[in-house]
Amino acid sequence: MSDKRLKDNIQSSRRTFLKYAGASVALSSVLSIIPNPVGGRAYAQSEKKIDDRWLEMTQKYGSPTGKFGKIGDPVILTIGYQPYGTIHWTASVNKQAQLLEKYLPKGSKVVWFRALSGPLINNNMLTGRNQFGYMSDTPGLSNGDKIEADFVAASGYDLGEFGSICVPNELIESGKVKTPQDLDGKPVATAFGSFSHRQILTFAHQHNIKPKLLPQSIDQQMASLRSKSVYAAALWEPYPSWLEKKGIATRWKTGQDMQNTTAQYTPESDLKIFHDVGATLAIHDWLRERPDVMAAYLKSEEECRDMMTNAPDTAAYYIWTDISEVPPQVIRANLDMVVWDGRINDPMRTHLKACAKQWLAEGVLKNPRSQNADKYISEWADDTLLNLAMREMEATGQWTSNQLPGFPAPLRPEQLQRQSWEMQKDYRPEPKIWEASKV
Repeated sequence: MSDKRLKDNIQSSRRTFLKYAGASVALSSVLSIIPNPVGGRAYAQSEKKIDDRWLEMTQKYGSPTGKFGKIGDPVILTIGYQPYGTIHWTASVNKQAQLLEKYLPKGSKVVWFRALSGPLINNNMLTGRNQFGYMSDTPGLSNGDKIEADFVAASGYDLGEFGSICVPNELIESGKVKTPQDLDGKPVATAFGSFSHRQILTFAHQHNIKPKLLPQSIDQQMASLRSKSVYAAALWEPYPSWLEKKGIATRWKTGQDMQNTTAQYTPESDLKIFHDVGATLAIHDWLRERPDVMAAYLKSEEECRDMMTNAPDTAAYYIWTDISEVPPQVIRANLDMVVWDGRINDPMRTHLKACAKQWLAEGVLKNPRSQNADKYISEWADDTLLNLAMREMEATGQWTSNQLPGFPAPLRPEQLQRQSWEMQKDYRPEPKIWEASKV
């Protein structure tokens, strides 16, 4: 694919997203031409009641009013997700393999709302158009600050490679960028308010430099790197690996080369490298009214993580059908950069508290809920319902995140080494029959 073709694909994707955003209408999630080895719409037998523990656990949000029907009634869900963000790819697997439908009450419909970044999803969740949303930890914190929504499960966590500081190859070859000090006072692009914004701020603090930060969207950053009008850009996968494959820029520094944000705010923490956590968010109205839908959603996400952990080639196929302009070798390599673990443990909360303190210092978190960072994270990041969903799945012998080591540990030691699309250069996507793993 030529550089022009790469640019055209990015612009085409952006136009598509903007058309969706302007329409503000439900878009069908049914795959029309893509083979679906999972097969049809497999709905669970719906009952009019669920385990009392679900009702007890959701009482913290108040008593249900029947606003969205009774337990067991079919629902229409609209879910905001970011297909061009590796850490959020449980959503692409869920959408393309139609896993959520088989857990929901019979007759339910799912609409997947595509977005380039978190703010549009935040707006939709604020107005109730999206009941669930996917975003990285930093924009997720802004979500909980402005919207009555909670972080109910992680999509997964990276081993330092979700985000990179990318430098044009010519600037590296010419010797203009050798050390972090070479970025001091120089133009560096990033998407303000994003996870990448947090990364460049953390990097700058670590090296006591002050780059000239430019707020740019992903497509603007691509153009800036190609034209060498910036010294660097901080952005997220799959874009850095895609740029590297095309020979446009180098992943000069990844999170594996950086301190964690806790080094600035919680130096006693044992977190050694820069991490990102993918947040799956649910608005309080739906947590209160439809715990049966929450159970369905959380179980389907666990099945996505099962596929991404135990059958990554199959998962890469589904993701590729959602974003087919991204080289499949990049997609497959990206899957190995993440541990697909939904749980929120104490080290993860420590990480999130440092992220919240940074966002407070930057003036991003402004509302009463978030002003005490420790209290905010303890309330907002709550995987109690996920733990119940996992127990019910394990009772039937199904795989869950409890099989994984937990944040921040790798699933395999080699995940702490730098991954590259070249490691998967022979990968070719093809449909395969998927069956949930048994333990």
